[in-house]
Amino acid sequence: ELSLHFLAKMNIMVVTDIERTDVDFICRTLGCTPIAHPEQLEESKLGQAQHVGDVSLDGSVVVKFTGVKNPGKTMTVLLRGSNDLVLAEASRSLHDAQCVVRSLVKERALIAGGGAPETEASRALRQAALSMQG
Repeated sequence: ELSLHFLAKMNIMVVTDIERTDVDFICRTLGCTPIAHPEQLEESKLGQAQHVGDVSLDGSVVVKFTGVKNPGKTMTVLLRGSNDLVLAEASRSLHDAQCVVRSLVKERALIAGGGAPETEASRALRQAALSMQG
């Protein structure tokens, strides 16, 4: 904690309590490489951003990076809801939308949902039935 005190005096921001799964995302976004020890620090492993700062969102604090020199192909979506149930539903809906986009990128084909294939099949069968005798 003493080291954090000295870094704060030198106006060096330190972000603590980063989830292990978020380290890879942050590194891809900023174009940096994680290091395990200060002796491994090299200029080539650093990322760059014009501004890094805390942003307060109704009691929650998030770290915002702006002006990233070489932005990766990442993005962050902040979901907010009135309760955990609404938030969980929003998260599932966002995940579904991401899966649709991923599927379209992998294979450029789309079948409309909501019963559309069944409706089209029914229409085609009706047209064929009307053209037949018996």
